[in-house]
Amino acid sequence: MRQPSSKNMSGITLIELVFTIAIGSILCAVSLPALGGLMQSGQSRSAHNALVAALNLARSTAASRQSDISICPSRDGATCDNAIWWQHGWIVFDDANRDGVRSANEAIIHVGQLHDGMAIASTAGRRHATYRGDGTSAGTNLTFTFCDRRGAASADTIVISNAGRIRSGKATSSQAAAACAGLPTP
Repeated sequence: MRQPSSKNMSGITLIELVFTIAIGSILCAVSLPALGGLMQSGQSRSAHNALVAALNLARSTAASRQSDISICPSRDGATCDNAIWWQHGWIVFDDANRDGVRSANEAIIHVGQLHDGMAIASTAGRRHATYRGDGTSAGTNLTFTFCDRRGAASADTIVISNAGRIRSGKATSSQAAAACAGLPTP
């Protein structure tokens, strides 16, 4: 009888398998925090883009209809919340009576979605934004500050000027601290 030669045998040993699994586990453990930060960054960017799109919709609708269009925070997608927190969603509506609060007879144009794991705060005292028929924004500059679980160092802002233009920027330390205070506890 002939013994099989070692040239014909293939496979891995148990020791090789254990080392491969150990190296794979270490690589996963090292990369998970970075992946979490990447996911938070993506969620923040998504919320930022969704609010900018809603603001642009409100402005263009106001100009095309030559009427006042408002946007306010809303938890239920039908009424305005009397709060500075926007992460639960918002509504864009035809503000026929120009009070910045949706009445039952005012048409909803768009409903914004919930942004979980985020805090979005508007300027204190500014609970809505209104665009006029000429595309300008009523009131003083309005700032929205976005904070996610990465913390105050990653907070950013959207500012609506009186001319109605939207710009983005980095949050100041006081803006970031105020917005991050609204983060849900894990």
